[in-house]
Amino acid sequence: MAVVGAGPYGLAVAAAATAAGHSAVVFGPPLETWRHMPSDMELRAAWREMSLTEAGAPGSLEEWCAAAGVTPHEPMSVTEFIAYATWFANRYVTEHVDATVTSVERREDGDLSVRAAGTDWRVSEVIVAPGIGPFPHTPQAFEGVMDDHRIGFAAAFEGGEHARLRIAVIGAGQSAVEAAAAAVRSGAKTTLLARSTVHWFADHEPSRPRGPLQRRVFELAYPAVGYGPPPLNRLVLHPDLFARLPVSLRKRLTGRLLRPGASPWLREGVVGKATIEEGVQVAAVACGEGAVELTLSDGRRLEFDRVLLGTGYRFRLDRLDFLSAELRGRIRVADGWPVLDHAFRTTEPRIRLVGYPAEGRFGPLARFVLGVPFTAARIGATLGRS
Repeated sequence: MAVVGAGPYGLAVAAAATAAGHSAVVFGPPLETWRHMPSDMELRAAWREMSLTEAGAPGSLEEWCAAAGVTPHEPMSVTEFIAYATWFANRYVTEHVDATVTSVERREDGDLSVRAAGTDWRVSEVIVAPGIGPFPHTPQAFEGVMDDHRIGFAAAFEGGEHARLRIAVIGAGQSAVEAAAAAVRSGAKTTLLARSTVHWFADHEPSRPRGPLQRRVFELAYPAVGYGPPPLNRLVLHPDLFARLPVSLRKRLTGRLLRPGASPWLREGVVGKATIEEGVQVAAVACGEGAVELTLSDGRRLEFDRVLLGTGYRFRLDRLDFLSAELRGRIRVADGWPVLDHAFRTTEPRIRLVGYPAEGRFGPLARFVLGVPFTAARIGATLGRS
């Protein structure tokens, strides 16, 4: 089989397939999204939530700590996670092609053909692990102007020197506020435009010092960091139960469990240092020679040198354009998400989607590394079965 995507989900799924006696080839630059993050970035998730397998299983974070002489601590850095995931890949992923898949097509004999780096691989099944990278949401006002080099996505914003530039960041979530803080640090005159009030999460970070009793209470209230509020957050840890809920209830719960907001440690880097406009939307965008003009919902017109979108993510099947039109035509999408069975199979049974595309069925667990062990175990247990 082919695993398209060499992030945490792709690596873990390939390792699980190999352990189950199947041949799996991973395609794609290794940990590409993670390697573009700031090296000193600290992860919000608890240390225990960053393992690619269940505790005690081969390839677990505990095994790496013992092998590398690392003592678990909070918070984990991006550099540490990359070191762990690289060790995991070197030890448990048997075949990796460091090239982007350009096409997946159906062969006349019923198998699939995967093309990368000018070579075709014949496979019986493809597991797509795309992460959230292909799915940033573009508000309607920005459609048709995204090819302007001055407009981009907040998640891809890099620091550097932006002194005297006027930068607008659209959104009120973590990526938008992180981009606004980075723009402030770079010396830019920064404006954060949010259609709602910017919500600052309570200081529930796992790295906060706590006594033994407080630590125990914290772990009971927040068995998974970043989801809330208690006790609804416990549903995150039961993806099969979540999948049995009515679609409308799943949507409401996901919206509540992943409420847009920003970590408290970002507040001092933004409040008082950037202009925060709440309760406004961008109604129109005009790209002139000198600036990008935004017309707001209250009628004001503001000019900026650069605009960054931190407006969330939405699954779109057409973003997986390496899948042939024929294969995409066989994949059903309902309520904005691909229709998946218990084993992550789409309605084209030779194609499985894991990670973010599975959020519609299995809930918010699927968006983060926390969902990797569940996904890999399920894939390993269902390969070759109906």
